[in-house]
Amino acid sequence: RLCRKAVSVVNLRAKDDLFSAGLTASSAYVVMSGSMTYTQQPDSAPVHHETNTCVDTEAWLCEAALWVEWTRVGKAEATMACSLLEVNAEAFFARTASDLAIRDIAVEYCAQFHRRVTAACPPHAPWPTDLFVPFTDYCDLVVSMSPEVQVAIGRNALSHLSISGGKAAKAVEKLSQEVEVSKSIVVVLGTGAIIRVVSLVVLRAEDERGRLFVEVGKWDGKRRKGTCQLPALKQEQDELVSETLERMFTKKLPFLKDKLTLSGFTRENIERMSSEYGVQSRYMRSICAARIIEGERVATPTCKYLVPEAAGLERDISQDIVALDSASLRLLASVEDEPVYPIAADKGAYNLYAWLPQDTVSALGGPSGDKVLAAWMSRLEMPGESTDSGGETDEDGSPDCESDIPRIGNMGRWRRASEPLV
Repeated sequence: RLCRKAVSVVNLRAKDDLFSAGLTASSAYVVMSGSMTYTQQPDSAPVHHETNTCVDTEAWLCEAALWVEWTRVGKAEATMACSLLEVNAEAFFARTASDLAIRDIAVEYCAQFHRRVTAACPPHAPWPTDLFVPFTDYCDLVVSMSPEVQVAIGRNALSHLSISGGKAAKAVEKLSQEVEVSKSIVVVLGTGAIIRVVSLVVLRAEDERGRLFVEVGKWDGKRRKGTCQLPALKQEQDELVSETLERMFTKKLPFLKDKLTLSGFTRENIERMSSEYGVQSRYMRSICAARIIEGERVATPTCKYLVPEAAGLERDISQDIVALDSASLRLLASVEDEPVYPIAADKGAYNLYAWLPQDTVSALGGPSGDKVLAAWMSRLEMPGESTDSGGETDEDGSPDCESDIPRIGNMGRWRRASEPLV
């Protein structure tokens, strides 16, 4: 019924206009064959000069007309003979409203799409156009939908899986249980592929020297673990990417709040098969580029570096260092003086951060990076640890940023650490 009542075919010749800027859109279009040119002008769109974009097959035009009251901000012209499907917005909603299950999903889809249209503006996102509204991919929208709708979509997706038994069946059973409690999100794509979706917001912050702000380790109160990754937070239900970023600053990185200038977002999708769940997993990474405001400083305590002889740590640290080759030792020496910031997480745990040169971050992400990180973390006094290393603490008991730091390159020599925090 939807196809009969809401969808029709539009055929254009070369140079024919499909629509012009400034008029309210009543339909959305999908290019089935041929190609078009989409043009924006400064007098009708937030652009500084005329921009032209090629529109190829399977591309949508004016999809926003299905979900919001949309005024076109550009012109679409056929560059050759074209065939398009036209979806009339009024007829589309009349048909979807007749099916309760589809209506509930469509209403939720509409609400999430509308939020993204109204929130789309720099620096959090580019302005919306007739071709593109930021963060309105189907998977983006499902991530923010209500738990009830997510469960319905997940059940439908899992019903299309064909499982023979064994480990695969157990993995899918675990995934099904997580879908029922909204812990995992599973969808069917337009291609028919069934994937698990995880949406992450990632902060890529640089300081005045071009160094990246990186999570370099974790401390759970008993064990330390080296990591090398940009700060990230999982996007929650009914949350925009910009809201997840705000939550990151408020809950995870409060000392960076109001000290960065945001320059925009980029999207990076990573897909890989999950042995734990038995399906392909898509990690949608919305990466926020930011730079520290000139003259700002990060005022938060840093970890002290331990003297190996103190607290009987000489053997453990020496073993970590002996396991490194010459290149890894040079890499360790390049980071040993860097201030490391312990930031409280949940249940007495801490995340450890540092500003590092970009080539160092790349090296730590290489084959020998784990060993270097382990050796580096073994030399840090973690919050709650007590040693006789002789370092100072602030009045509140936090590590003093100006503690004496022994160097890996010469354990018998000391230096005074009085470097700026940023």
